[in-house]
Amino acid sequence: MKSEKSAFCEINVHGRLLAANQKFCSLFGYKAQEVEWHYIRDIFRYSKDWTAFIHKATSKAAHYIVRLKNRKGRSFMASISRDAIEINGRIVYRNTFQKIKDSAENPAKDCSLTEQELYEPQASIAL
Repeated sequence: MKSEKSAFCEINVHGRLLAANQKFCSLFGYKAQEVEWHYIRDIFRYSKDWTAFIHKATSKAAHYIVRLKNRKGRSFMASISRDAIEINGRIVYRNTFQKIKDSAENPAKDCSLTEQELYEPQASIAL
């Protein structure tokens, strides 16, 4: 797992959280023992952003700026950087989060996507 300086989690191809560091738990309001019961979509503030993330992030997107929310529903802007690795024949997505700001919402201007090459396995990936 990554260092404790950034919020970090690993998810499987279905979007289920596999592991997270303490910074991630603090940022999103989860206890370490309950992380594995949640999905990455649970932290997205707007469903349209979740949809864009899964459609674009599966093959190329490695960096995404989006409005996320914690467990209590408080939203904030964050940067998500992700990469994919293969562990024991399974794809795992490693995601690093950096909180950008707490401000008034403006969903039309909040989100952006930077496309970069991302590891793709032989078979198609579904989130």
